[in-house]
Amino acid sequence: MGSIAGGSGRRDWPDEIKERIRRRYSRLIEERDFPPGGTRRLLDAGYPPAMLERLPEELVAAYRGCGFPLAGLHLADIRFAVDLGCGAGIDARWIASEMGPDGTIVALDMTLPMLRMLTRLPDRHALSAGSVWPVAGDMEHLPLASGIADLVVANASFNLTVNKTAAFNEAYRILKPGGCLAVRELVREGELPREILEDPLADVTSLGGTVTEEDLRDAVVDAGFIDIRITGRQPFSCVLSVQLNAVKPCTATTPLMPTSRRPGKSTQ
Repeated sequence: MGSIAGGSGRRDWPDEIKERIRRRYSRLIEERDFPPGGTRRLLDAGYPPAMLERLPEELVAAYRGCGFPLAGLHLADIRFAVDLGCGAGIDARWIASEMGPDGTIVALDMTLPMLRMLTRLPDRHALSAGSVWPVAGDMEHLPLASGIADLVVANASFNLTVNKTAAFNEAYRILKPGGCLAVRELVREGELPREILEDPLADVTSLGGTVTEEDLRDAVVDAGFIDIRITGRQPFSCVLSVQLNAVKPCTATTPLMPTSRRPGKSTQ
């Protein structure tokens, strides 16, 4: 494994990439350097218009996802959810508003300014974030107990992980048997464009860490998930945005997704 000299010691290359990602997203928050048109991006991604009316404008502007990972999920039955790479917390807030009164959602991100935005911004029209718990952490080494979550969601987050196998293994570990994984992610068809491959900062952007759909599926299968379905393919810059749903095997508990909507193995 490569390492980089600096300061009083040496830093492994994966740690250097993660630090660069932290710096990049911290700068976006601190300088409010997000592209314009946050509302339009959310609407185009499939978010319900009524939801956007209840979100703080600054939060809407900070949207960095690649779709709406929660479509079709029955959130009222969920007691404990985890939003991995939550960013400013748009998906976490929506889950909190739709789950039952005893529900809790952990919003995890490794960029502290993002988590501060989640706790700092008030909701408009009483979209409750009272059951959202911000947690600083690494998706490849989750600071959470095993078997605690009914639902794990992520939105353009796994593509930023250095070790995707470890990240999906961790998502599997924290899910209860029968729990669901709902992910909106980016995949590439063939090689990335040359300008991305030759960009030294590509690893800290959403596009630089994309894998093929086959590789994405293999990582989910290897983690132990079943009922894997990849759907909703939409163009996203030079890659594709896809919806990934999967279930942690269970013999005694019915998965949260209704049978009629439960993902199958087809990728059609």
